[in-house]
Parts: sequence; C-alpha cells; structure tokens
Amino acid sequence: MRVAIIGAGAMGSLFGGSLAAVVDEVCLYSHNREYVTAVEEHGLIMTRGDYKRVVRAKVTSQPAEIEPADVAIIYVKHTGTRQAMADAMVRCVTPETLVVTLQNGLGNVEIIQEFVPDKQIIYGLSTLTSDVKAPGHIEMTTLGRVGTYMWPLDGVVGPRLEELVECMNRADLNAEISAEVQERIWKKILVNASENTLCAILRVNVTDLIDTRPAYEIARSIIYEVSDVARAKGMNISREAALRHVLEVSRAVPGHVPSMVFDVTKKKATEIGCINEAVVREGERLGVPTPVTKLIAELIRAFEANYENVISH
Repeated sequence: MRVAIIGAGAMGSLFGGSLAAVVDEVCLYSHNREYVTAVEEHGLIMTRGDYKRVVRAKVTSQPAEIEPADVAIIYVKHTGTRQAMADAMVRCVTPETLVVTLQNGLGNVEIIQEFVPDKQIIYGLSTLTSDVKAPGHIEMTTLGRVGTYMWPLDGVVGPRLEELVECMNRADLNAEISAEVQERIWKKILVNASENTLCAILRVNVTDLIDTRPAYEIARSIIYEVSDVARAKGMNISREAALRHVLEVSRAVPGHVPSMVFDVTKKKATEIGCINEAVVREGERLGVPTPVTKLIAELIRAFEANYENVISH
C-alpha cells in the first residue's frame, strides 16, 4: 500500500511516520521547506519522553513528486483544504485513490467533494495527539488508549479501507471503522471548541486549562452549548457525558498544547471558522443559543485581526 500524507504537520507526521513501518511507501508532503530539508537530512524524528525513533520516508514540497497513492490522508488545517486537494490532484489522487480526512472541525468533506466522488472519500477523526518540537521533529503526547475512527461517505466499506485500518492498527494508531463517526466528530468538536480556543487565548496547555477554576468554568459553558447543538441534531450526547468526555481526553494527553496556540503565537490563520463558528451557525439554524461559544470565536477573530498591533515590551 502506498500512502501519501497531504499536510505533514504534527498529526500528519504522526500518521505518516507510524505507517512508514507497515506499508510499502509513505510520502510526506509539506509546503514547509524547513520541514522538508530536516526530514531529508535527518529523517522524521518521533519522540515520547526518552523514547526516540527516526523514520526515513520520502518527503517533498512539490505536488508533481507525489507518486499516485492508494490512500491520500488530508491533514492540513481547514483553511488549507482546497489548496491541499488541488495539489493532491496533480498526480497523487487517481480514480482509485481513497481520500481520507481526519481533520478538525466541520466542512472539510464538502470541500473534498469538489474534487472527487463520494465513493473515494473516507471521513473521520483521531483523538491521538502530537506536538511539533522543531522542523522534522514531533513529540507524541498521547498516554491513554484513544482512537482513530473512519467511515466511507457512501456507506460502502471496501477492501482498501479494511486494509488501511489493519495497517493503522499494526502501527498503533488504534483505528476502527465506525458508523457512529458523526457523533464522534461532534465529541471531538467538544474538545476543540473549548480547549483549543481557550488554550490559545490563555497561552496554556490543556492540563493547566482544566486545573484552573475560572478557565474550567468557561470551558464547561462551551462544552454544554456544543452538546446542546449536538442533541438538537439528534445525537445522544448529554451535557454531563460531554463534560466527562472532554475531561477524559484531557487527562489522556497531559501537557498537550493544541495547534491553535501555535497559530496565534505565530500570527497565523486559525481553524475557528470550522469549529466554534460552525457550531454557532448550526445553533442558529436549529434555534439553540450558543453565546459563550460565539464570544470565544469573536475573541479569536479579534486576535487574528490584531496580530500586527500587539504591544511588545
């Protein structure tokens, strides 16, 4: 099996580096020239505390250099999905390629549908975590056993998806074909909408966030609002179960720093549009109020609008 990772950031590198040991070929694709140079010269460095592994894999920043793949995993931020698909369509994605999105938030599938038919699209999520330590070096931050869940958009489970799941499990990516993936996506949005945003605003990791009472209370309000929207969409996610889920995920990734923190500190566009703002839009459509979720989205937008006006001392 040939696998292409379109967007080799923290999570793309985690999946690509893990799969490299169990598939025929992995190609890591990134626009980041520092990353490409580092992996070419030193390999992809994957660490967890004192554990260290160096993975040798093909890496490129040129779309034409990505060989036709059996599976293309899209792991860019939501704002880069359309460009990532355009790049993948140059050579990597053929009519036989499975296109897998495990990205955060809502709306990525709809963009991918602009490029390939539903029968080629696999959507889902992973609750594994990884942080970028330096170009070409990731720290794997998941301690508990959390999973990766996928489902074919057309509902037809084929042999290639089954083979991919088998490979992912051999690589300890804890994969499962799950018809309940939509509910699981909303459970991840519970985490993203509360922790990614508040960690970015407060510049803290997830452990410090939930261990600080005022921050925890704000997070809880967001979690409750997101669960209200999910229930209005027909999902069985109570407020209590939602809060319990977020806390369980947080304890499984102690010290994890969400990617939105790095977006804000590096003055980059965030994924707020496909997370909190998407929840607010669904809430408005369904008549479910989401005032705290909306306020936090507006604060992130205010950060983005003032990147060049930040006062330095």
